[in-house]
Amino acid sequence: MKSRALSISLMLLLFLLSSACQFTDQTLDDERFASQQTPDRPFRPLQVTLSAPQDSKSSGSVERTGEEAPFIEKPTLTEDLDTAISSTTDALLSAINVRRALEGWPPLVRQAALTEIANNRAIDMSVHAYLSHEDPKTAEILVENMLIEMGYQGQVAELVYAANEPLDRLGEIAIDEWFDDPDTRSVLLSPGFRYIGIGMMGDGTTWKIVQVLAEYGP
Repeated sequence: MKSRALSISLMLLLFLLSSACQFTDQTLDDERFASQQTPDRPFRPLQVTLSAPQDSKSSGSVERTGEEAPFIEKPTLTEDLDTAISSTTDALLSAINVRRALEGWPPLVRQAALTEIANNRAIDMSVHAYLSHEDPKTAEILVENMLIEMGYQGQVAELVYAANEPLDRLGEIAIDEWFDDPDTRSVLLSPGFRYIGIGMMGDGTTWKIVQVLAEYGP
């Protein structure tokens, strides 16, 4: 009788230990899943469709009333760092177009106007330390107004990205993460986009990269 009771006690103890281990494993899995679902990067793409401007103005445009356009002061960069940033954005565009070619789509063409918008967005997020499609103070979708004011219409998208990586590895890491993310990948490989601008700003270790894509030119 004592032997049977001892056997039952041991079985109960083993069951409790097994349950505890399963609970711990599940908790760790849940925590791991949560950490993967809330990364600092990449940030979800923004996609909008802009209406054709009417009389050089859109209903969503910001009308200037004698005010000067807001000036975004670019952080001071050394010549070497500025050159390295330019080389990195060139390499990013080249890598994106290689992936598009593999899918049978034409390359994205860099446009000066989109590059200016992307650079201004990257600078603003670096200076004010945020990562979002929205202005942290007004919740305004900044890129939308910029595109409207420059006369863009049709499908447009903005991809914003932050990373703490050395510059010599940033391009490779960014490309891998962009194409591993289904939403970002679908934007970069979309045959609906024809034009792109890539902006980038950072302090040598912390970087903000912005891509602005458009279906039609202004």
